Amino acid sequence: MKSLHVWPCKDIDFSWTDVGYAVRMCLSIFPERRQKAELPIQTNGNSLFCLSVRAAFDLYLNARSLEDGDECIFVGVNVPDMIRIAESHRLRVCGVDIDPITTELDLPQLESNINPRTRFVVVPHLFGHRLALRPVLELASRYDLDVIEDCAQAFAGKCWWGTQGVTLSLFSFGPMKTATALQGSVAIVRNPDLYESMKRKLSSYPVQSTWRYFLRIVRFVALKIATQPSVYGVLIRVMRVLGINHENVVHAFTKSASVSSFQQWLHTQPCASLKRVIEWKVNHSDADIELRISKGSSLHETIGEGVPLVLRDQRPNMFWMVPVLVDNPDSLKNALRNNGFDAVSGRLVTVNCEETKGAKRLSSAVMLPFSPQMSDKDLQRIGIVTTKYHAGSTNSVEFDSRDLSN
Repeated sequence: MKSLHVWPCKDIDFSWTDVGYAVRMCLSIFPERRQKAELPIQTNGNSLFCLSVRAAFDLYLNARSLEDGDECIFVGVNVPDMIRIAESHRLRVCGVDIDPITTELDLPQLESNINPRTRFVVVPHLFGHRLALRPVLELASRYDLDVIEDCAQAFAGKCWWGTQGVTLSLFSFGPMKTATALQGSVAIVRNPDLYESMKRKLSSYPVQSTWRYFLRIVRFVALKIATQPSVYGVLIRVMRVLGINHENVVHAFTKSASVSSFQQWLHTQPCASLKRVIEWKVNHSDADIELRISKGSSLHETIGEGVPLVLRDQRPNMFWMVPVLVDNPDSLKNALRNNGFDAVSGRLVTVNCEETKGAKRLSSAVMLPFSPQMSDKDLQRIGIVTTKYHAGSTNSVEFDSRDLSN
């Protein structure tokens, strides 16, 4: 790594104004300011605030009271905790492949995995793209299955709260998500009986400490400072000198819960301050999302047509992350880092299934550095280095200012 000015792979979408509001909600001496938060939800479902998407999914499983050995189908790739939670409820998890570029489902394979013990399907909208779920809903209707859409990576502002017809839509406001509140999620439940059951169960959970949420804000303010390009480059250089893998450090720092506290974390409801911050972020996110879409589209345009760019020409896309498929991820990451951009590998894992070649390829994708705060020239530089690398260069890929368009 040559530069001390390095853009991190992912920005924390939490402004200093957001910090001020969150701190005020936590420290307010007027409890009424922290009372019931309301979301501008344009849907026929009911909403629940949960501590995370994982907690909301676990809440759904508790409310459904499924039997040991019942089955569920996960699509392609997901975060490992979602699979872990399903298996903790003694469910058998099946996987279905996806196209690694479009992230579209393999519908024939999905149908072939359905049997009399299948109870639901989990479909994630990956990297900011929103899949059209009508074919899945039609299939689920024929077999009387619930459909759960994981919208953690696809938040699009207050005007979209999931696909009509799905059983459950899950939105994340965790630390690395668009419009983050640094924690929390919203579950949109479209089955009234299921909603009442989930609501009763959630109300029995202890409430998160406001002080704990405040400490989380402090923690991520420190990370926000540390990931400023001029600071981040120095920190990476120091960690490399000490032989520390900085990717592992970043993943550990942004992890939501430790192994020891996992079950307690799943069974806790968010404090009033966190709910108000989620409400605040939802109501003030539209302009930021429009900028993200504009900048993300610009980055896509700079990447050569021959590069296997995930979600190229797929719309709608909120550009939560920008992945590319490569045979040697470490080589591309080094090439980008040498030019001031910290690309990383993702945290997704493939669901256990022998026929998930597309999902396995996608799980090893490199996430290109991307932030709406990048200049157009920064975006061009990323595109140029990535395109040159794909054309056959190795770690020696260098950015040349003559490559920039005027």
